[in-house]
Amino acid sequence: MDSGNGKPVSRRTALGSMGAAAAIPLVGPAPEGAPLDGPARVVEGKVALVTGSSRNLGRATVLGLARRGADVVVNGRSNREAAEATAAEAEAFGVRALPFLADVGIEQQVSDMVEATLDRFGRIDILINNAAYRGSSLITEMSTEDWRASAAANFDGPFFCTRAVVPGMIENNYGRIITVSGLNSFHGRPGWAHVCASKMGAMGMTRALASELGRYNILVNHVVPGAYVAHPNPQSIPQRRIGLPEELANTYAFLSSEECSYITGQTFHVNGGEIRY
Repeated sequence: MDSGNGKPVSRRTALGSMGAAAAIPLVGPAPEGAPLDGPARVVEGKVALVTGSSRNLGRATVLGLARRGADVVVNGRSNREAAEATAAEAEAFGVRALPFLADVGIEQQVSDMVEATLDRFGRIDILINNAAYRGSSLITEMSTEDWRASAAANFDGPFFCTRAVVPGMIENNYGRIITVSGLNSFHGRPGWAHVCASKMGAMGMTRALASELGRYNILVNHVVPGAYVAHPNPQSIPQRRIGLPEELANTYAFLSSEECSYITGQTFHVNGGEIRY
């Protein structure tokens, strides 16, 4: 609901008048017996690496995959406590979890993370490039360091991670790669030229790799979340609310599974209709 002063409203406020939709569960710790309950385990036995997954929507994503049977790698850049806590939550669903700190914009750290994952699990079936940089700076004030920091997380990171996991996916004749963007990359936002440019570059990589890797049963797609944390006026969204983490996690789970076996090179907007393509 609009706060009346133009400021973003919180999730609690926005969800207050959702009615039946508010009953959709958020991803959280597994109740006793969770491995036998809940959603179908459509990624049972798969191994998923989700970057930027120790907190927030990344955490919801990794827990959504764990609920569906995937072993998971929980990646954070510097907060070990958060990564370990999320990994423990994932393990409560009866799967294995590896917390690993790595800056995806640094090639060697990505290599170390992938090597540790292969040592622990023996394979990587699913890669979700979720880590991101979202600093704001007008073009007249933007430093070269600002530009490069955005490119490192939003463009180099997906490249380094994808390049590192693809050889194993080719060998196994199976892979699911999802890169995450955002609404601002499509409609633009002042102060975000570096962010929009880097994320649209990653989308171009998605389309090229879908063509290149399809023959190996490696499907490459792009997801564009809408508002999931706050919005200045949720009533302007056709569904009249911000999204729930579980709804986004459902999309990632589908695109990570065998159920999307003929979908690649596509961009999925999960935004309640806020922008329409």
